Amino acid sequence: MKVQMHTRLLITSATLAMAACAAPAFAADATTAASEPAPGEIIVTAQRRAEKVTEVPISITVVDSAQLEREQVDTVGDLSRIAPSLEINNAPGQNTGGGGAIRGIGTQTFSAGAVPSVGVVVDQVSQGNANIANLFDIARVEVLKGPQGTLFGLTTSAGVINITTNKPEFGVFSARLRTELSGAGIAGSGYGDQVVQGVVNIPLAANAALRVSGFSNTRQGPDFDVTTHKYDANDAFGFRGHLLWEPSSNLTVNLIGDYSRTHITNGGDFFTFVQTSGAGLLPLPTPFPVPDNVTGNLASCGVTPGVGNRNYCLAQGFSDRTENGGASLEIDYKAPDFTVTSISAYRRSLESGYGAASNVFRGDPLELQVFNGPIDHPISLLSQELRIGSAGRQTIEYTAGVYVSSQIQDIAPETLEVEIQPAPHFLIPVAQGGTGGYRVTDTSAAVFGQVTVHAADKLRLIAGGRYTQDNLHLTTYADAIPNSTNSYTALDVGKFSWKVGAQYDVAARTMAYATISRGFKGGQISQPSGSAPYPIKPEVPTSYELGLKSTLLGGWVLDTNAFYQVVQNFQAQGCTSIATGPLAGTLSCVQSNIDGVKSRGAEINLFGKVTHDLSLNTGLIWAKATYPTGFLGSDGSNLGGQQLAYAPEYKFTMSGEYTSKVSDMFNGFVGLDTIWKSRVSYEQTSIQQSTFGPHWTVGGRLGLRTLDDRFTIAVFARNLGNIHEPILLQSGFPYSGAANIGAMYGPNGFRQIGLSLDGKF
Repeated sequence: MKVQMHTRLLITSATLAMAACAAPAFAADATTAASEPAPGEIIVTAQRRAEKVTEVPISITVVDSAQLEREQVDTVGDLSRIAPSLEINNAPGQNTGGGGAIRGIGTQTFSAGAVPSVGVVVDQVSQGNANIANLFDIARVEVLKGPQGTLFGLTTSAGVINITTNKPEFGVFSARLRTELSGAGIAGSGYGDQVVQGVVNIPLAANAALRVSGFSNTRQGPDFDVTTHKYDANDAFGFRGHLLWEPSSNLTVNLIGDYSRTHITNGGDFFTFVQTSGAGLLPLPTPFPVPDNVTGNLASCGVTPGVGNRNYCLAQGFSDRTENGGASLEIDYKAPDFTVTSISAYRRSLESGYGAASNVFRGDPLELQVFNGPIDHPISLLSQELRIGSAGRQTIEYTAGVYVSSQIQDIAPETLEVEIQPAPHFLIPVAQGGTGGYRVTDTSAAVFGQVTVHAADKLRLIAGGRYTQDNLHLTTYADAIPNSTNSYTALDVGKFSWKVGAQYDVAARTMAYATISRGFKGGQISQPSGSAPYPIKPEVPTSYELGLKSTLLGGWVLDTNAFYQVVQNFQAQGCTSIATGPLAGTLSCVQSNIDGVKSRGAEINLFGKVTHDLSLNTGLIWAKATYPTGFLGSDGSNLGGQQLAYAPEYKFTMSGEYTSKVSDMFNGFVGLDTIWKSRVSYEQTSIQQSTFGPHWTVGGRLGLRTLDDRFTIAVFARNLGNIHEPILLQSGFPYSGAANIGAMYGPNGFRQIGLSLDGKF
């Protein structure tokens, strides 16, 4: 079977290579002048080449650096604010590849080797699971919706977050420093955050320049330890260096390197209690009955459960450190009729320390205590892409290439200990467990190509395909599990993904399109407690999309679409807290495939400049993403036809800024941004207490900017209504189902008011 797969891979590669070599000569005869973008026109790279957003037959939400800054989008988790179709769930431990979901489809899992449904691509490099966390010096973010496997690969079955950083400028020395400053309790802020970002552009020669940018993000809270009277620290810093060199008019070299480091205390944005039960008996097999009163015990240390509670009590703290970095080398050779691009990249992410779950409940007086030992989770990703693409506008426009990658994740042995505390400071061990160390290797090789044929003056036809050979291997080492042996599990899959469609110019500035896409996302290997590992099948979505794009007024872009998507072998995870037995209070998560998951709906987006003084990005989506008929949740309830976990059915976003001259030196500006979401469930259950209801989140800015845009001062507010939207809700925390609920809150769940300063030199 493997021989046949590799043979198909070679045949497909040879076919695409011959087509790519033949296409330039054929297309050159019919070359027409490429249309140059008008001032203010939005350019994207959604099809791996620079194009006007209104000419690309993909639903795209585009956000420039100005909007990212005015909405304080400083992390990947903040990207949920920019597009109605996009949700980011960055719960510690399960945010595979960034934790994104588009149109309700995403991957949330603890499973070994899982890859994301929404790929994060930075400067044309797929991040895999070694994903960046912080955003700084960003030129543009594109949210591409629907399967994008033809051009972007196996981690893009639901869509792509395509991030482009700012490039160096030749012949210009410049610098910039910007800050966002807030303090816990100052002007009503629920937490403190001091963000500093800087950049220096250094010309090295007439054809070479270096851009160095960096950031520091020092956050206090929102979680608060009432025992030590300290906010959790969540501190990060990092930098990026970008060297741009053009040794000749047809050769360009981009060398990029980045590094970041994050340090958090006591788990950072981890679980707190929002609903608890009263007196009873601890549901554990103990030699004598142990009274249990979660509510009373927490009250004794100053914690009152309730919606928005971010307090906990923990005398002995712990910390965690994450490092992330990488480098990429892009070489572009431009011939008259085609461009050849090579991108070599390496990334590494390392998490070490005691992790978010070292003291799971963070409640010293509780009768039940669960502890995890130190963690060590290094991930490395090596990739190489080589592609050829047509130049300018031609009768036949094409992109074709090959891609290989190897992702390796090493998990050191971890320990688990469950203890009871019948009296203060008197702990009795009940159970010990853990996992042995293991290594996950995920190697992928693919050939791909996409062609757009100008069949008539206004009609273009689209066809593309990608064949991917994905080999996922798990080797477990039984160091930490008594009476266990090493094991080896493999999942080798070869899949063909494709796309066909057409687009038609309805009017001078209006285009309609229709596409059908088949995507592919690699499998997982589940490791259930006490059982042998088993594979989770690859996810295969089929998506149908109709869309319309138009340029309104002076450059405002309308992007509207309707979509229908069916997912074969949707990769789901259901988590429940073990209610009784030695491991009571620990979380048990089971991964599975679900056939027949559907996402259908419609979306409308408007973004860009309405007038010279008014920028406005807004959008609304209806995305009905549901479980199939008869599907049973992790609590045994029938969830057939119900909305998927983490997926609001409706979402509205709006961000705008109006500028007006107020003096001979300054422009005044006012900005407003808001999000509305319908109810969201955070579990694969029917428990109402682990859902969060419909809500608005409103923020804005008010400030002054010099006429030359060099200096800016503004007061900003985020989440003015102090709406406590959680990252995660978990029932049975630590047991008793809906009686006890735990929540994770991040900075987006609390009000922030602060001052921003910006200077360009």
